[in-house]
Amino acid sequence: MIWYILIILFITLLTWLLLGPVILRLNSDRNQYQLMLPGVIKVSVVPSQDLIYIKGWIFFVPFRLDLSKLSRARGKKSRKSRKRSGSLRIIKSVPDAFQVNRLWLDLDTDDFMLNAWLIPAFLALNEHRNIEMQVNFEGRLFLDLDLRTRIASLLWLIIKNR
Repeated sequence: MIWYILIILFITLLTWLLLGPVILRLNSDRNQYQLMLPGVIKVSVVPSQDLIYIKGWIFFVPFRLDLSKLSRARGKKSRKSRKRSGSLRIIKSVPDAFQVNRLWLDLDTDDFMLNAWLIPAFLALNEHRNIEMQVNFEGRLFLDLDLRTRIASLLWLIIKNR
């Protein structure tokens, strides 16, 4: 009887991992940079004065990772480059797996010609739902992005384009 309960719990957890939403939230005003799978994992990048650290929790167990204390591996690994036939197809189909819940961008590139060229492109992109992009000439930079996907849809893209 207890094995049935454990198997059902495992299948439920696996189903939630595959079908649950993976949320990426970026907000430059609030310094909020998060990646989460609700109920399972939440990871935030927290910029402080001189350092950047990662904090979060996995299954309600909190952790904090200080990037300045991590040591880099000194040995170089040799990488052999292999070309895959489906890699270009995967890259082309990745945007189909993501859903933009909110994109608000207020951008100044410090180049007035580029800003002027971006105005019509941003006006064309603003026709989409939940997207608001604008160019300013005042030096402000603001990004608010809420992007969602599911692990199962990413795995399906990999399997389909293999």
